[in-house]
Amino acid sequence: MKRLAALAALLVAAALAPWPSWLGPARAQEAAATSPVVEASMPSMQGHRRLSDERGRRAIVLFYEDRPHVYDNDAFKGELRRYLTDNHLDERVVAYGVANLGDVGMVPEALVRSMVEPAVERWGVDIMLDWDGVMRRPPFGFATDAANVGLVDRQGHLTYRYTGAMTDASRRDFYRSLRGALR
Repeated sequence: MKRLAALAALLVAAALAPWPSWLGPARAQEAAATSPVVEASMPSMQGHRRLSDERGRRAIVLFYEDRPHVYDNDAFKGELRRYLTDNHLDERVVAYGVANLGDVGMVPEALVRSMVEPAVERWGVDIMLDWDGVMRRPPFGFATDAANVGLVDRQGHLTYRYTGAMTDASRRDFYRSLRGALR
Protein backbone atom coordinates (compact mmCIF):
# COMPACT_ATOMS: atom_id res chain seq x y z
CA MET A 1 0.00 0.00 0.00
CA LYS A 2 2.85 2.40 0.85
CA ARG A 3 4.44 1.69 -2.55
CA LEU A 4 1.18 2.48 -4.32
CA ALA A 5 0.86 5.77 -2.41
CA ALA A 6 4.48 6.67 -3.21
CA LEU A 7 3.95 5.85 -6.89
CA ALA A 8 0.77 7.94 -6.95
CA ALA A 9 2.61 10.87 -5.35
CA LEU A 10 5.42 10.57 -7.88
CA LEU A 11 2.99 10.53 -10.80
CA VAL A 12 1.12 13.56 -9.48
CA ALA A 13 4.40 15.45 -8.98
CA ALA A 14 5.50 14.58 -12.53
CA ALA A 15 2.15 15.66 -13.96
CA LEU A 16 2.33 19.00 -12.13
CA ALA A 17 5.94 19.70 -13.07
CA PRO A 18 6.11 22.60 -15.53
CA TRP A 19 7.04 21.86 -19.12
CA PRO A 20 9.33 24.43 -20.76
CA SER A 21 6.75 25.63 -23.31
CA TRP A 22 4.24 26.33 -20.52
CA LEU A 23 6.69 28.78 -19.02
CA GLY A 24 7.61 32.12 -20.45
CA PRO A 25 10.12 32.08 -23.32
CA ALA A 26 13.09 33.09 -21.14
CA ARG A 27 12.38 30.24 -18.74
CA ALA A 28 11.85 27.85 -21.63
CA GLN A 29 15.40 28.60 -22.80
CA GLU A 30 16.78 28.12 -19.29
CA ALA A 31 14.93 24.85 -18.87
CA ALA A 32 16.17 23.61 -22.24
CA ALA A 33 19.75 23.78 -21.04
CA THR A 34 18.91 21.22 -18.35
CA SER A 35 16.51 19.09 -20.41
CA PRO A 36 17.77 15.83 -21.88
CA VAL A 37 19.02 15.61 -25.42
CA VAL A 38 16.16 14.16 -27.45
CA GLU A 39 16.41 11.49 -30.12
CA ALA A 40 13.98 9.87 -32.48
CA SER A 41 14.63 7.58 -35.39
CA MET A 42 11.88 6.44 -37.73
CA PRO A 43 10.95 5.83 -41.35
CA SER A 44 9.99 8.83 -43.40
CA MET A 45 8.44 9.49 -46.77
CA GLN A 46 11.96 10.02 -48.18
CA GLY A 47 13.66 7.08 -46.45
CA HIS A 48 14.64 7.22 -42.79
CA ARG A 49 15.29 10.13 -40.40
CA ARG A 50 17.22 10.43 -37.15
CA LEU A 51 17.04 13.72 -35.30
CA SER A 52 20.65 13.27 -34.18
CA ASP A 53 21.76 13.58 -37.83
CA GLU A 54 21.03 17.32 -37.50
CA ARG A 55 22.75 17.78 -34.13
CA GLY A 56 25.33 20.55 -34.21
CA ARG A 57 24.13 21.61 -37.68
CA ARG A 58 20.51 22.73 -37.73
CA ALA A 59 17.61 23.41 -35.40
CA ILE A 60 14.59 21.18 -36.08
CA VAL A 61 10.95 22.24 -36.19
CA LEU A 62 8.55 19.32 -35.71
CA PHE A 63 4.89 19.38 -36.72
CA TYR A 64 3.33 16.33 -35.03
CA GLU A 65 -0.26 15.91 -36.14
CA ASP A 66 -3.16 13.52 -36.34
CA ARG A 67 -5.02 13.41 -39.64
CA PRO A 68 -7.99 15.56 -38.44
CA HIS A 69 -5.56 18.29 -37.35
CA VAL A 70 -3.15 18.62 -40.29
CA TYR A 71 -4.69 21.97 -41.28
CA ASP A 72 -4.82 23.51 -37.78
CA ASN A 73 -1.49 25.30 -38.30
CA ASP A 74 -1.50 25.77 -42.08
CA ALA A 75 -1.10 29.54 -41.80
CA PHE A 76 1.81 29.15 -39.38
CA LYS A 77 3.51 26.57 -41.63
CA GLY A 78 3.36 28.98 -44.57
CA GLU A 79 4.55 31.86 -42.40
CA LEU A 80 7.48 29.80 -41.10
CA ARG A 81 8.44 28.71 -44.61
CA ARG A 82 8.53 32.35 -45.77
CA TYR A 83 10.44 33.41 -42.64
CA LEU A 84 13.13 30.79 -43.18
CA THR A 85 13.47 31.67 -46.87
CA ASP A 86 13.38 35.45 -46.41
CA ASN A 87 16.02 35.29 -43.67
CA HIS A 88 18.23 32.76 -45.49
CA LEU A 89 17.87 30.23 -42.67
CA ASP A 90 17.33 27.14 -44.82
CA GLU A 91 20.80 25.86 -43.92
CA ARG A 92 20.29 26.50 -40.19
CA VAL A 93 16.72 25.24 -39.65
CA VAL A 94 14.90 22.20 -41.01
CA ALA A 95 11.20 21.40 -40.61
CA TYR A 96 9.76 17.90 -40.55
CA GLY A 97 6.19 16.79 -40.42
CA VAL A 98 5.54 13.80 -38.19
CA ALA A 99 2.48 11.68 -38.92
CA ASN A 100 0.99 10.15 -35.78
CA LEU A 101 0.28 6.61 -37.00
CA GLY A 102 0.41 4.77 -33.71
CA ASP A 103 -3.32 4.05 -33.75
CA VAL A 104 -3.95 3.22 -37.42
CA GLY A 105 -3.99 -0.52 -36.77
CA MET A 106 -3.56 -2.96 -39.61
CA VAL A 107 -3.78 -0.46 -42.47
CA PRO A 108 -1.29 -1.35 -45.23
CA GLU A 109 1.79 0.88 -45.20
CA ALA A 110 1.46 1.59 -48.94
CA LEU A 111 -2.05 2.99 -48.37
CA VAL A 112 -0.86 5.19 -45.52
CA ARG A 113 2.05 6.48 -47.61
CA SER A 114 -0.33 7.32 -50.48
CA MET A 115 -2.46 9.33 -48.04
CA VAL A 116 0.55 11.21 -46.63
CA GLU A 117 2.18 11.96 -50.02
CA PRO A 118 -0.04 15.01 -50.83
CA ALA A 119 1.19 16.73 -47.65
CA VAL A 120 4.82 16.15 -48.71
CA GLU A 121 4.07 17.70 -52.10
CA ARG A 122 2.13 20.60 -50.58
CA TRP A 123 4.75 21.65 -48.04
CA GLY A 124 7.95 20.39 -49.63
CA VAL A 125 9.19 18.80 -46.39
CA ASP A 126 9.87 15.22 -45.44
CA ILE A 127 7.30 13.61 -43.18
CA MET A 128 8.41 11.12 -40.57
CA LEU A 129 6.09 8.16 -39.98
CA ASP A 130 5.59 7.55 -36.26
CA TRP A 131 4.16 4.01 -36.30
CA ASP A 132 5.19 3.27 -32.70
CA GLY A 133 4.09 6.43 -30.89
CA VAL A 134 7.67 7.56 -30.22
CA MET A 135 6.71 11.23 -30.16
CA ARG A 136 3.87 10.62 -27.69
CA ARG A 137 6.27 9.35 -25.03
CA PRO A 138 8.71 11.40 -22.94
CA PRO A 139 10.73 13.44 -23.51
CA PHE A 140 8.56 14.68 -26.40
CA GLY A 141 5.14 14.02 -24.87
CA PHE A 142 3.18 15.30 -27.89
CA ALA A 143 -0.60 15.05 -27.53
CA THR A 144 -2.72 12.79 -29.69
CA ASP A 145 -5.82 14.02 -31.52
CA ALA A 146 -4.17 17.43 -31.85
CA ALA A 147 -1.66 19.52 -33.76
CA ASN A 148 1.69 19.89 -31.97
CA VAL A 149 4.67 22.10 -32.75
CA GLY A 150 8.08 21.35 -31.28
CA LEU A 151 11.51 22.95 -31.63
CA VAL A 152 14.77 21.09 -31.08
CA ASP A 153 17.84 23.32 -30.80
CA ARG A 154 21.16 22.54 -32.48
CA GLN A 155 22.42 20.81 -29.34
CA GLY A 156 19.44 18.43 -29.40
CA HIS A 157 17.29 19.89 -26.58
CA LEU A 158 13.53 20.30 -26.96
CA THR A 159 13.24 24.04 -26.33
CA TYR A 160 9.63 24.67 -27.36
CA ARG A 161 6.44 22.65 -27.42
CA TYR A 162 2.90 23.80 -28.16
CA THR A 163 -0.35 21.91 -28.64
CA GLY A 164 -3.22 23.30 -30.71
CA ALA A 165 -3.60 25.99 -33.33
CA MET A 166 -0.82 28.54 -32.94
CA THR A 167 -2.05 31.85 -31.52
CA ASP A 168 -0.33 35.21 -31.94
CA ALA A 169 1.24 34.82 -28.49
CA SER A 170 2.43 31.26 -29.18
CA ARG A 171 3.94 32.40 -32.49
CA ARG A 172 5.88 35.17 -30.74
CA ASP A 173 7.11 32.64 -28.17
CA PHE A 174 8.08 30.23 -30.94
CA TYR A 175 10.15 32.79 -32.87
CA ARG A 176 11.81 33.93 -29.64
CA SER A 177 12.72 30.29 -28.93
CA LEU A 178 13.89 29.82 -32.52
CA ARG A 179 16.26 32.78 -32.24
CA GLY A 180 17.64 31.23 -29.03
CA ALA A 181 18.00 27.84 -30.70
CA LEU A 182 20.18 29.34 -33.43
CA ARG A 183 22.71 30.90 -31.04
